[in-house]
Order: sequence, then C-alpha cells, then structure tokens
Amino acid sequence: MDRFSATFRFIRKWYAVLSVLVGLLLLPVGFLFFSTSKQAVPVHWVGPWVILVLSTSGDLFVRSLDSTIEGMGFIAESIRVNLLSAAIKIILSLVFLLVGMRLYAVPVASAIALIVNRWSVWRLLRIVDRETRKHGHDIRINWRDEVLPFQWRIASSWVFGWFSFSAMMPVAFRLFGPVEAGRFGLAVSLSGFIHAFASNWAATKAATWGQMASKRDWKAMDDLFRRVVPQSVGIAILGSAMAIGLVPHLGDWIPRFSGRVPDWRLLGVLCLAVVINQGVFAEAFYLRAHKREPFLITSVVGGIAMGVFLFGFVHTSVLGIATGYTILTFLIGLVWGSIIFAYCRKHWHVDACVGENFK
Repeated sequence: MDRFSATFRFIRKWYAVLSVLVGLLLLPVGFLFFSTSKQAVPVHWVGPWVILVLSTSGDLFVRSLDSTIEGMGFIAESIRVNLLSAAIKIILSLVFLLVGMRLYAVPVASAIALIVNRWSVWRLLRIVDRETRKHGHDIRINWRDEVLPFQWRIASSWVFGWFSFSAMMPVAFRLFGPVEAGRFGLAVSLSGFIHAFASNWAATKAATWGQMASKRDWKAMDDLFRRVVPQSVGIAILGSAMAIGLVPHLGDWIPRFSGRVPDWRLLGVLCLAVVINQGVFAEAFYLRAHKREPFLITSVVGGIAMGVFLFGFVHTSVLGIATGYTILTFLIGLVWGSIIFAYCRKHWHVDACVGENFK
C-alpha cells in the first residue's frame, strides 16, 4: 500500500508537469504555423486553437489517472468512462456544427468531453485518493531505474504515433481553409471514435497477456490473440460501414449539415486505416506484455515519414492527405510491424523455453 500510494502521487505530479509543458509547447507552435498560412489570415482561429490545446494537455493528465484505474484491474470501468467521453465528443461536435459554431465545434466538444471524463475518472478514484494520503510518504520512486528504461520507449512510441494521426488536421486547415478542414476534422473524429471502440477488444487483454507472459503460458497468449484480432477487426469494419453509409447523407436529411460532412471516399480511406490499426495495436499489446517495446522503431520511422509527407510534398486535397496516412499505416504499421511481431514472438518464446515444442 505504501508503494502504491507513492506511485500514485508520483504519476499525478509528473503528468501534471508534463501536461503544462505540452500546452506551453503547442500554443506558440500553432500560432507560428497558422499565422504563416494565407488561408488562415481571414479566419478567427486563435480561440479554437487555444481551446483545443488546453483540451489536449488536460486530456494527457486525465489519461494518466485513467491508466491508474486500468492498472488496478478496473478495465471495464475505464472503458465505460472513455467510451462515454468519446460519444459525447462526437455527438456535441455534430450538434455544434448544426447550430453554426464552425471552428469552435470540435474544440468546445473536446473540452466538454474532457470535463465529463475528468469528473468520471475522479469519481472512481476519490476513495483511492483519500486512502493513499495516509501511506507511502517515506518512499521515493527511483524513476531512473524503475520507470525510465521501459517508459521512455512507450512514451516515444505514443508521441510519434500521436503526431502521425493528429498532424493531419492543422495541415488541412492551413492548406485548404476552415470549411474543408471542418469536414476533414469530422471524418478524423469519427474514425477516432471507431478506433477507440474497436481497440478495446485488444486493450482489455493487455493485463491478461501480461499475466500469461509472466507464467510463460505462450499457447494461451496465442489462443487469446487469435480470438481478439478478428473481433476487433470485425467491430472496426462494422463501425466503418455504418459511418460510411450514414454520415455522408446527413446533408440530405438535415439541410444545415449540407456541405459540412465528409464524403464517403474520405471516410472510407480513414476507416481503412482504423481497420489496419486493429492488427497493429493487438500486436503491440501482445509484445508489450513481455515488458519490451520493439515497435518503437516503427513508431519513430512512421512519425518521421508522416512529417516528410505532410510538410515536404504538395497536397491538392484532404483525400490525398488521408490516403498518404493510410498507405504509411499499412506499410510501416502493419507490414513492417507484423514482421517484427513474428520475429519477436518466435525468438522471445523459444529463448525463454529452450526445449519446449513451441509453434
């Protein structure tokens, strides 16, 4: 209990600092980026950008608390909280677009979803917070030896993966203006929601895979992997089909949405990336159960490749941006990632179980 309490305080302290640093970094970068855009000159982008940055930095802190809940074993509760937040963001984005909030629609929806998420997470942790105040004040977490060796790899993978997905939106706004960026942003939000929902089939098995890996029960790990991947891929395909079939027609049913929703091609390309990522994420959770992060190299290369693609090439449409992202996701994430997965799975298990008949 003393060690858990000390770890809980350590997480809150450093993620609070990190969240502030992220906000301080993103704000000036956004000002510099958008102020040099010809498309951005007549558009009031400052307010939406500030709200979006504050929501992003705040979300980073809340995710650390959510990870604490998962680490305690309350996986189902964590999923319910995150799905509620994602659903609120999507619904409010559509409502705010309907009432004419334009560029403010997604940032304000994100901010409200963050507030709801923060309240829900803290409601689950209020007893934990009260009890941990009594313990562990004499314990110091040796972050260099206990946290940094593995965490820096996970953090780097997350940062480059986040950049690959999130950098598309400001580039689209800078190049094609607020109207096209609004449609693109809605497509990105919808695909993100589908991914968040479908990836739960793999994410919820992370702790189980970790237990199996500690027991060297490789067969059980493989059996669970073979069940999880078709489930998450199937859910992603189902969600994508619903989005592609319904969202592009909102303008026909509700006149206020006319010209504000993405077409089926843009949604289809982004949803294809979501389906591909289900396999990538399942492989990542499986391998991380061994307390290693071999996907760091693919995340770094993918982030750099996406940066070169976004800022080094001329783009004629948001569909081209989405297509480039999906192609890189397939080649670097799935193809290269699957090669790494097969290699690590074979050698790690064989090396750990010399003499076993491992398949």
